[in-house]
Amino acid sequence: MNVYPHTSPSQEKFLHTLTTSLHQMAQPLSTIQASLELALMNSTTAEQYQAIAEDLLQQLRRAVESMQFTAWLARFHQPVADVNEVLLSAALESVISDLRRTLETAQLQLLFFRPEQERLIRISVTRLRQMLFYVLQAVQGCSQPGDLVQVDIQAPAGHLVLRIQHSRGENPPAEGTTPSPESVVQRALSLAEAIVSCAGGEFNVTTNPLLIIADFPVESESRAGAVAETKLSEVASLPVAAGSH
Repeated sequence: MNVYPHTSPSQEKFLHTLTTSLHQMAQPLSTIQASLELALMNSTTAEQYQAIAEDLLQQLRRAVESMQFTAWLARFHQPVADVNEVLLSAALESVISDLRRTLETAQLQLLFFRPEQERLIRISVTRLRQMLFYVLQAVQGCSQPGDLVQVDIQAPAGHLVLRIQHSRGENPPAEGTTPSPESVVQRALSLAEAIVSCAGGEFNVTTNPLLIIADFPVESESRAGAVAETKLSEVASLPVAAGSH
């Protein structure tokens, strides 16, 4: 049931996410106000003041994170001027290269497959890079050392589809390793979805195992396909195995 009349499903989801974020921002602010009022009403020792201050600082961090997320979410749903024809595989290779050290530290196995023929998509280059950072951040947040991440670019008629699938490695989790908080992963995915939706695409996520699909519309079938240029020397230096279907 659409609780927001006259809105599309993507708009409804955006409004729901925005409302939830505003609620999450209000919670720590209410806690801060209540804690300060109680501290002023009661006689409080220096040790108690310190404990209150530490708790207020934690609540303030939560509020700031919610504010920043809400601001970025709203921004990504606004049109952008620097829309151009972009080769998705080239942007993805650039982002993977920038995240090379992070991927190595996380000990993730990343397999990257591209189509033989790849048409261009129309999107802001800056936002596309941000979207790719967000999805890889979300995958890393759900991963542990030895896990496998398979990245595919597929080219069905009229579309260009990015599929990122995560699967568990054979080794048990190492001691002391903890996944990122669920809120961090969900916010990264929500921001990625906002970017894809604003570009006219569709963004879907399923869990257990994690599968992220970003479906972009492409130009007419009559346009010549653009072939991705593979930088083998660069890819070989990454914890990535690159190939094509």
